[in-house]
Amino acid sequence: MSMAAVVAAIQTAGSGALTGAASEAGRRAWESLAGLSRRAARRDPRPDPDDSAEPRGTAEPDAHPGEDAQPSAPHGAQEHRELAAALLSRAAADPDFAGELARWLREVEGLRRAAHAPAPRAGGPRLLPAAPAHFTDRHDQLGRITAQLDAAGPRIAVISGTGGIGKTAAALHWAHTVRPRFPDGQLYVDLRGDSAASALAPSDVLVRFLHRLGVRPRDVPADLEAQAELFRDRTAELRVLVLLDNAHSTAQLTPLLTASPAGFTLVTSRRPLPELVGRYGAGTIRLGPLTPEDSERLMVRIVGEESFARQRRHAESVVRRCAGVPLALCTTGARAGVAEDPDWDRLDREFADWERARHQEDRMGNDPADRTSPRPAAPDRSGSAPAEPAAGTAGEGAGPDPAGRAEAAADLAYRGLSPRAARVHRLLGLCPWPSVPLGAVAALAGEEPSAVRPLLRELTAVRLLEDTGEERYHRHDLIRGHAARQAAQEPGGAAAVRRAVLWYLRLAAEHDARVIPGRWHLGPVYEQITGSAPTDPAQALEVLRQERQNLAEAVRAAEDRGFDDLVWQLCEAMWGFHLRLGFPELWAATHRRGVAAAQRCGDRRAEGRMRTQLAFALMSLGRHQDAERELRAAAAADRAAGHLRGEATAVESLGLLRLRLWRWDEAAELFGTARDLLERIGPGQEGARDVPRATALLEHHIGRALRGGSRYEEAYERLRRARVAFAGLPERDRYNEARVLMSLAETQLADQRPADAGGTLEEALTMLAAEGAALQRADAAELGARCARETGDLAGARRLLDLARSLHLDLGDAGAVARVDSLREELAAD
Repeated sequence: MSMAAVVAAIQTAGSGALTGAASEAGRRAWESLAGLSRRAARRDPRPDPDDSAEPRGTAEPDAHPGEDAQPSAPHGAQEHRELAAALLSRAAADPDFAGELARWLREVEGLRRAAHAPAPRAGGPRLLPAAPAHFTDRHDQLGRITAQLDAAGPRIAVISGTGGIGKTAAALHWAHTVRPRFPDGQLYVDLRGDSAASALAPSDVLVRFLHRLGVRPRDVPADLEAQAELFRDRTAELRVLVLLDNAHSTAQLTPLLTASPAGFTLVTSRRPLPELVGRYGAGTIRLGPLTPEDSERLMVRIVGEESFARQRRHAESVVRRCAGVPLALCTTGARAGVAEDPDWDRLDREFADWERARHQEDRMGNDPADRTSPRPAAPDRSGSAPAEPAAGTAGEGAGPDPAGRAEAAADLAYRGLSPRAARVHRLLGLCPWPSVPLGAVAALAGEEPSAVRPLLRELTAVRLLEDTGEERYHRHDLIRGHAARQAAQEPGGAAAVRRAVLWYLRLAAEHDARVIPGRWHLGPVYEQITGSAPTDPAQALEVLRQERQNLAEAVRAAEDRGFDDLVWQLCEAMWGFHLRLGFPELWAATHRRGVAAAQRCGDRRAEGRMRTQLAFALMSLGRHQDAERELRAAAAADRAAGHLRGEATAVESLGLLRLRLWRWDEAAELFGTARDLLERIGPGQEGARDVPRATALLEHHIGRALRGGSRYEEAYERLRRARVAFAGLPERDRYNEARVLMSLAETQLADQRPADAGGTLEEALTMLAAEGAALQRADAAELGARCARETGDLAGARRLLDLARSLHLDLGDAGAVARVDSLREELAAD
């Protein structure tokens, strides 16, 4: 045993336990370390329960009178090293302790391997969007990337260029071309890097990628550096293509880069990102406008040769006015393509008129951001001759402007819309939704989905919107910007945003209620639940995962518009999603807004709720002091409001934080205080219906805290009370009864009673099987195997490990299977 190995094991065990992300096996490993730490703190190496010597110097004493010293959990590299030194010192003096420490190190190593074990996936993730339907030119530039790939050079390339110049189309075209060379999967994300405000946080991207690579949510670290390390570890041997689209900066990209010699990362950005060249040797491709020949070729592919040739002179003029900008060409071509008999002469005149008007505005010094187009009206059929700018110019001497060409095409397409479709275009510009489902668009418009569908078809036909499948819609950020400018003076804009936010609030609440049924809520939206969400919690959670960015955008939109009552309700409805799947940076950002909104509302109950939920996000980020401040402020807010249920939850959460920090007596005291608060809730008062179950949970928590402090007889009594309480509920809670039995078995194990613990676990296994709780049943089987092994029942241990392996295999948990396999190997060596 080396110092480095012990320090690494302490870090591994603590990384999940201290953020709440650990599995039950991980939690037990962390609590086992607490016992080893307590024994290492004694002066006498013998495991004498009556020895109450002071703990190691860096730990805070938290000892119950007459019991063992209770060091607090180590925090930071220095305390990790000090604890490791104490453990190794005790191991050198005590062979029995050395054996226990060695077993603990093997247990943690199994957890580490399990977290990094590759998941069994059929071909890996397939996240690439569809290849562009019409693609022209760029062969030389993309050939350079292929040559870089063939030559086994640097495993990263950057395609840069201004907005609308075709970077995403080129990247997707190339990615689909080489896709067979990356059989382990393709990862894709739109980093939304057109501005710093909209750019996705690297942590949010890594959480998504790790989930798609098969990492269980509880095994995803909260810390960005640890997430990046795990991502590199998971992709180290994979032939995987990573397409990072629309990047904002090198800082955003760096954590997302793999180190796989068999993989490849392709980046698109409006910026050249020279740091990637200097640091990683990235190949670079700068895209400019298409040549006149390729511009015409792209337009012909969109509209057809016959249509283009019918008025070739005017069609060629329209192509020239698009100045080689693919977005402008595609938008204009789509508009021409939907017409039975495209009038290229009219399109040419409209472009000329737009250019003259814009040139006049530029001469007058108008700010482009203030420009809005007139509402769609009947087309100009005056027959006046259009201006004839030189190829590739913007009229009257102006130079090529790719963004301006895309703006022109979008503006002219917008003017040709029906009034109702044009209104939908403007309404979609009120918020920068990443992508929107049909229901959200209908809510914005204040119409039924059936009435909105034809309007969306009209928008997609002229490329002002893209249908990504399953009635979900996305738009280029330049098109989004055009819509936002048109929406600046939209009457009823605030009411439309409120309708959309309410739609997202109802969706979130419906699905949250499925993810964690039975929990108490403050938001009145939960009283309006219709039961439209999937009954399967996993399916409900997947919907929330898909909508997470839009939900966060809804929080921001509600805050910007002053809808503070909706801000905190949205945050409350995102609780189950964040608790199950993480995304801690997003969690903390939205819930800070929730706290501020509740304060502006003057609603102390809502403030308490928000602060408690924010505290769990901070715990996930390892910021325990900040979490404690929020929980104390939450308790104070609920106390001021006379909200006993909320205050009890805040105090209970403080107790859970103490459990993670090995401050057992403080935890038990806080759980007792929370129980006393619940007992003050009278019949008919808010939260009264929840009191019996909440009290049973607190008794369970108290039993766990007492076990941590080695107060075993008291722990037995509390756990007995908890089991009786769960059994006595109006609807008997057998699942939580079984969880109490597992805690009882852990207490018996800690009290050197492995035979009793094994019998308790057999009863828990029977209950969990009846409840269909496969994950918890597998955990109980692993713990039962440990009991059997300690009593010398090797056949029983093998039987239980086989059961655990079978259950984990059915659950698709490759990491847990790997962990159990290592335990079976150890058993075979006995």
